Amino acid sequence: MIASTPYGEVLQIRMSRYPDFPSGMWVCAYLVDGLLVDTGMAHTAEELAKFLKDKHLKVAVNTHFHEDHISGNKFLQDDYGIEIYAPALSVDKINKPAKLYPYQEEVWGYPVPSVVKTLGDHVNTQNYRFEVIPTPGHERDQICLWEKTNGWLFTSDLYISTEPVACRSTDDMWQILADLENIRALNPQVLFPAPTHVVYEPAAKLDELISYLEELGTRIEELYKKGKSVERIKEEIFSSEDMFAQMTQQQFSSLNMVKSFLKNHLGS
Repeated sequence: MIASTPYGEVLQIRMSRYPDFPSGMWVCAYLVDGLLVDTGMAHTAEELAKFLKDKHLKVAVNTHFHEDHISGNKFLQDDYGIEIYAPALSVDKINKPAKLYPYQEEVWGYPVPSVVKTLGDHVNTQNYRFEVIPTPGHERDQICLWEKTNGWLFTSDLYISTEPVACRSTDDMWQILADLENIRALNPQVLFPAPTHVVYEPAAKLDELISYLEELGTRIEELYKKGKSVERIKEEIFSSEDMFAQMTQQQFSSLNMVKSFLKNHLGS
């Protein structure tokens, strides 16, 4: 299903396979001045194409190669003949999508391969200029789009909440922290995240998240230096894993977060 909400000149398009899915399993695309930021999941790809019929779509950008950000590509190309751009590291992966875990297939679905062009350092629309900001912590190819005049920042999967307790095994938490500090320095006025609600005047929330991750990473390293195992550190800080870890076959877990903060100590 699809639901949309306008935020001034920006239209948020929220997508989910089922209406009763928890919020963490929805994903958002954004339409502004003919530019579509991300194209959503396979389970809503045809519905998205129909929804955009009268929306003056001109071009799209994939912020990274994950299946919940690219799966509308082929349908939009076929229906509207638009160009789609993606970071250089994403291009081949979008044309040859990776094998998914069962939960990914259930929640978001397999994308149809699509041919996209390499994204440059900015995107121009009729009325706006969007700067490409690399944010490689969540995925090496991930980018944000920054519209300086209005203070709009399209953050993809960089910002989720102020106190995350789980991550994927491929997430680099120290790099995510650096990415957050980088975008905080831009002083954005509005965040448009892929997984969650729009955030106005986000300075306080970004500061809270940055402080939380700094303190969490430092505490994890201190416990490790005292000789505690990653499993013991996870139990001491987070207690048991939540239901999301079980639902994702441990792909999103607190243990992964501990390991990520300790990557320089664990040699991975």
